[in-house]
Amino acid sequence: MNSADSDTSHVLADDEEASQQSVWQASAFALFLPALVVTAGYGALLAALVLADRGNGPLARVCMIVVVIGVPLLLAYAGLRLSTTRLTLHAAYLEAHPGFPARDPVTIPYAAVSRATVRRGLSGWITGAGSLVIERDNGLPVTVSGLSSPDAAVVELAAFRNAVHAPAASATAV
Repeated sequence: MNSADSDTSHVLADDEEASQQSVWQASAFALFLPALVVTAGYGALLAALVLADRGNGPLARVCMIVVVIGVPLLLAYAGLRLSTTRLTLHAAYLEAHPGFPARDPVTIPYAAVSRATVRRGLSGWITGAGSLVIERDNGLPVTVSGLSSPDAAVVELAAFRNAVHAPAASATAV
């Protein structure tokens, strides 16, 4: 999405805007960790069944189906999320793409952001990644999951938001 597609007005030129933006991507380790855990668990169970001469039973077949079909699907899903999840802070607005299967990013002006928080699950505590929840005044919250450094994103989002609101506050005080 470029500045012509956005519904907010831009005062900066494209090269100035590019120098005043911050981008966060998803953490590859956090997105691929569930697939690795599933692979290790079912692979170890399948190996134990084969070593115990029970490799032809129904449980071994289930393990093979998960390893052969389920794991590649998990890896494809993680790859799609990795290539599409991002948070970009521009001078006048932020652009949050929650990742696959969402098609388009969500453009939010800083004035509409009421609060930004970080949530972490078990894999988030292990990898340092987390979900950034952006609450808006006029709409549902936007969640960008799996960001590599969500705490830094919250700090910079607050700085960008305060920079946008600072001139308006000083103009109304006069």
